[in-house]
Amino acid sequence: MSGQPKEELCVASNEELTNPQYYQRLWQAVRDQNIHRRCWLDAIADALRDYEGAVYWTCRLEYDIPEIDETFGDDPEVRWLGYYLQADETGAAPKRISTKLERLRLLDLYFRIRHPNLAAGFIT
Repeated sequence: MSGQPKEELCVASNEELTNPQYYQRLWQAVRDQNIHRRCWLDAIADALRDYEGAVYWTCRLEYDIPEIDETFGDDPEVRWLGYYLQADETGAAPKRISTKLERLRLLDLYFRIRHPNLAAGFIT
């Protein structure tokens, strides 16, 4: 045993995920990752599998990470993500806003694990 404290992180709150600036930054980060929409579920699963720390809600209650396949549904084409990634006519903003908060939370969690410095920039 190394004596090192176990790493901890908190998942995004509903308030964060529905904040327009936060949503925009998460959306842009997902687009910039250059991960094909069909590969995102594996990327999230890999990040969660490799993470050795604890995951909490902001109130310090342990977060029960949902099954990825259940959260994203039975859609091998991952169409939701394709729709989520669409830009408006300017190309600089999302075409539509998703209300699937648990899906957004898992995308956000991916960044908190794999790209914490980038995820820190989501907060307004």
